[in-house]
Amino acid sequence: MGVAKEKKVLRKLISDLKSQTSPQQMADESREIIASIERLEVFKMARTVLAYWPIAGEVDLRDLMRRWQTTKTFLLPVVKDDNLEIRRFDGEASLAKGPSYGILEPTGPAFQAFNQIDLVLVPGVAFDREGYRLGRGKAYYDRLLPKLTRAHKLGIAFSFQLVEKVPSEPHDELMDAIVSC
Repeated sequence: MGVAKEKKVLRKLISDLKSQTSPQQMADESREIIASIERLEVFKMARTVLAYWPIAGEVDLRDLMRRWQTTKTFLLPVVKDDNLEIRRFDGEASLAKGPSYGILEPTGPAFQAFNQIDLVLVPGVAFDREGYRLGRGKAYYDRLLPKLTRAHKLGIAFSFQLVEKVPSEPHDELMDAIVSC
């Protein structure tokens, strides 16, 4: 079986597992994952953090951003054509539904100082212990992450998203670590 087929099969498996996981369990795991992130030295030291605004079925990091937004600069990705543009998160009131996927996105100017980003919290469909990540198939993060040369990359995953092996290709970006339950 080719890598593309393996990825498709794994996406289906994770989708099935997600559908069997209650919203309460996802909320509980999200709280545990936030607590784990807050204990990490890399988070404590980070001044500028690229996070994400969750869509259904992703680890919900909103409380992390709310709690730390006065002491850290949070950035969020915005889908622009085939790429992710980064913008500053200035609170929930500054978010608007994006045209591409209906995700809430910041409306301010693009953030270009990639070398100032200390930490990236990366969502995904699945992760393995080696740091490989399976995304949704559009390679947005695979194109963005190589530009963030000094940022520490943390994959963020529910327990059901951790798998033995993620099928990988040369363009797939490795995470420095995975935070899960």
